[in-house]
Amino acid sequence: MVRGDTSYRKIVSAVDGSFHSELAARHAIAIATSCGSELIVLAVDTGEVEREDLSAAVERVCHQAGGCGIHPSGAVRSGEVVKTILDAVTGEHADLVVAATRRGDHRFFVRSITQKLMLKAPCSVLAVKPAGIAKRGKSMLVPVAHRENNPGERILLTSSLAAYYHYQVELLHVVERQHWYYLPTEKLQKLRRYGEGNMMPVTKALKEKGVPVEMRAVVASSSTTAILKEAAIGRHTLVLVGASRRGVLKQVVAGNPIEELLSHILCDVLVWRPQP
Repeated sequence: MVRGDTSYRKIVSAVDGSFHSELAARHAIAIATSCGSELIVLAVDTGEVEREDLSAAVERVCHQAGGCGIHPSGAVRSGEVVKTILDAVTGEHADLVVAATRRGDHRFFVRSITQKLMLKAPCSVLAVKPAGIAKRGKSMLVPVAHRENNPGERILLTSSLAAYYHYQVELLHVVERQHWYYLPTEKLQKLRRYGEGNMMPVTKALKEKGVPVEMRAVVASSSTTAILKEAAIGRHTLVLVGASRRGVLKQVVAGNPIEELLSHILCDVLVWRPQP
């Protein structure tokens, strides 16, 4: 998606024969349905999974997409996973690639295929850790940063998912202050109002699209910790969080904010890295 556009024209959904990858593909279907996007379901044959199983996975996702009124195309290609997906993205001029996070050596993100895609893909990337509980009519949590890299795309993604799943959206802005608990009440209230002001443009845009929105600003020493606390309350069945450059680049597990969120949030987590 070129900056300034209002929708995704073409989405690549990568599956690998695993149950988790097919759960992740549901979110690609949701976005494609809301945006009227062309959907390409891609499996990469590396020799680790039987080709017949990969073909069956592609067919299942395509069948599910067809039930939503989408006419997807499916393919199984041989090669190295990241390169093959990137070749498909480039060849198809895709705007978004959706892939499940893979757990290995107690990791969800660091040194994973999805991290490599975020580092190299020319389009937007959505990494999905599915918990299998994304249900219609529930709530989604959307943390909003002070300076959004691409607020238009954030609004597009949020409204697309909210429309498909009939979600209410809770926007969360964290004002980071060390030792915030020593601040006087008046200062805390001022910081919260500042945080609410940062969310107003996104709130207004979502409401104009008919999305029910609530917003909440909190003061905390760490954005990651505040998001984890909010997710732990249990109101939300999906969290859509933007990937910071530090999180994408960091190659160690300890202290990687994306790894922490994926490891500790129990509902579906979608980590979005906008188009570079």
